[in-house]
Parts: sequence; C-alpha cells; structure tokens
Amino acid sequence: MATPVEADDEEPVLLIPYPTTEEVPAPLASPFEPLPEVAPSSPSSAGSLNIPGLADIEFAPLSCCNCCGSQCGQSSHFCNECQDMGRYGRFLRSIYRGICCPDACYEPCWTPLADSAFFTNSVRPVNQQRFRWDFAEDMRNPDRSEYFWARADGSGLGPTPVTDSWFRGLDYDELSHTIEAAHGPIGIWFEYTYRALDTDTGHFAGFGDMSIGTKTLLFDTELVQIASQFRTYIPQGSSREGLGTGHTSLEPSLIAGLKLSPKSYLQAEVAEWIPLGGDSVYAGALLRYGFAYNRTIFQPHPSIPIISTSEITGWHFQDGQFTDSSSGDMRPSSGGDYVHGSTGLRLFICDRVDFGTSASMPLTGGSWSETWLRTELRVRF
Repeated sequence: MATPVEADDEEPVLLIPYPTTEEVPAPLASPFEPLPEVAPSSPSSAGSLNIPGLADIEFAPLSCCNCCGSQCGQSSHFCNECQDMGRYGRFLRSIYRGICCPDACYEPCWTPLADSAFFTNSVRPVNQQRFRWDFAEDMRNPDRSEYFWARADGSGLGPTPVTDSWFRGLDYDELSHTIEAAHGPIGIWFEYTYRALDTDTGHFAGFGDMSIGTKTLLFDTELVQIASQFRTYIPQGSSREGLGTGHTSLEPSLIAGLKLSPKSYLQAEVAEWIPLGGDSVYAGALLRYGFAYNRTIFQPHPSIPIISTSEITGWHFQDGQFTDSSSGDMRPSSGGDYVHGSTGLRLFICDRVDFGTSASMPLTGGSWSETWLRTELRVRF
C-alpha cells in the first residue's frame, strides 16, 4: 500500500510502489509469416481523401460476362434483366454471349443430330467414309448451264442426241465414295463417282468426275456453328457418254448449324458453283442453297437415335443456256429456279455408323427429275 511521507513544512506526498512483476514483451512474428508490406504512397495521391475500406473494393472490368450479373463459363444462366428482352432479344443476346463470352464448359464434338441431312452439308469436319447411292428418273434438260452434263445438242462435248429425241427422259444411278479426314476444326476430303445412264441413245456406265475439298470451322459454340467450305470438281468421266461435264468447276460455300432444342437441329448451306473452261455459251454459274430440319423421333437406346430430316434444296441459275428437251432449241438458263423438297430417316449406332434414305420431289415446274432417291451409309473412325 502507498504510505504518506511527512516532510518539513510540506504537505504529505503519496508514494506508489513499482510493480513487483515484469511485463513480458510480445513475441516476434514467425519467420514463416512475414509482416505485411506498406505500399508507398505516390506523389499524385497527396492531399486526396483517405476513405476507409476503399482500397479493399475490387472493380471488375466491364465485359459481357458481368454486365448482366453472370460470369464466363455460365452463359446458359441469364439474369432477369436479360430475360425481359423478349424472345428475339434473348436469342440475339445468346449469339452475342456465344461470341464474346463462350461457355468454358463447352467441349466441341460431333453429334448425330447436327449431321443428319442428305442434301445439305454438315458444318463440322469428321473422320469418316461415306457411300452414297443416287437414283433419278425422268430427268429433263440435263445440260442446263453444264451443271450435270456438257452441252448436248450435237455442237458441244456432251452426248449427241438422236434426231427429234433431245433426251426427253433420262434415268441414272450414281454411286459415290467419299473419304474425309479431320484434325480439329479443319477437314479435307476426296470423292469419286461411278455413274450408269439410260438415255434415248442407249446405256452408258463408267467412272464419273472426281472432287476434292476443304472445310474450316470458323465459329463454334453450343448454339451456333459456322464453317467455310471450298470444293473443286475435276473432270474425269467421259463427257461424250454423259459421265462428266468435261470441265473444271469451283464451289465455295458457307455452312451453318443452329441448335434449336436438345432434340432438334437446323442445318443451312449457301454455295456458288462456278464453271471453268466449259462451253462459252452453255456454261454458267448458279447459286445452290439448302435448309434441313433434323429431329430425334425415336430412341430405343441412348446411343441409337432415329432422326428424321426435312429439307428444302434450291438451284438458282445465273447464266448459261440449255437444250429444250421438247424442241431441241437453245434456251437461256438465267433466272430459272429449281426447288426440291425432301424427307428422310437416319439410324445412328452410337457415333460410329449410320444408315439412312431420303426421297426428293420437285416443288416448282422446273426440276432436275421427277423422282430422286438418295441412300447413304457412313462409317466414322
């Protein structure tokens, strides 16, 4: 206790004793836990307000991933703001997010539903072999723009008609074998054909023209895929017997795929066929287009789907001539349109084998043939 001490002529002074225990200093920081470093302040920050907690706030860069409250890799989840844009607005925003913010969990792969059409090419390259058989009857004007035949009025490289016949009814069978090799988004293929014809002048059979091509996948998301394709037709078949066109042709095209639902898909293609070295009067360019709607209609096993396909295929002739099958006169091809509609079925066995057939009918007065059947067997490896 403190005790007062008396002094002469002074007031008592209270004395407080020192503590009897020694204070233990705080332990030093562990060498494995370094002290936080204090960043030196820049000269430009002098005089600025020091708001507590401001340095702890993280500002995310503005991008499509966070403008609607979601992150990259989660493009299938939208906030309420996006859902209020309407049906077409949500569709366009899905394409926008697919371009700027692709789903990180999406793994590009070949799927049966996206490659079921018969007359419209698929967008994704794949390692496969395809055996195709075409049968057509009552074909008219086969030398139109020299797309199927060379000029066949007796003055060109095509078959010479019998007097007053002019190939009024042509039936043909064509077997083609295609070998395609793909590496990632790039693919190449080679195709050769064997054709048998029944014409007014007799029966002809033999190897037809060959073709080689390349395909490149330009844009690939789960919703939309776009590819460019370039095909070159090489004359090999005898044009005099109607087995080939007798000239080289080029066909650049643009192919697209759109996933409508887990069980439906849309394929589309636009191509420009350009003849090189054909008859100066008859040969002419044409625009070819196709649309296919594929839908899974039955699935007895998870890896064995049966897919139906409905297609619209058209040919718009831009130039050239053709021989009228009724009179034998020369007619202009420009401005003419052939439009065919087809429906078919494909059976897939996992991702290795598929088999299917399709029937095509003309939807316009002008057409390639009255009946066109196509059967395919494809094997992937």
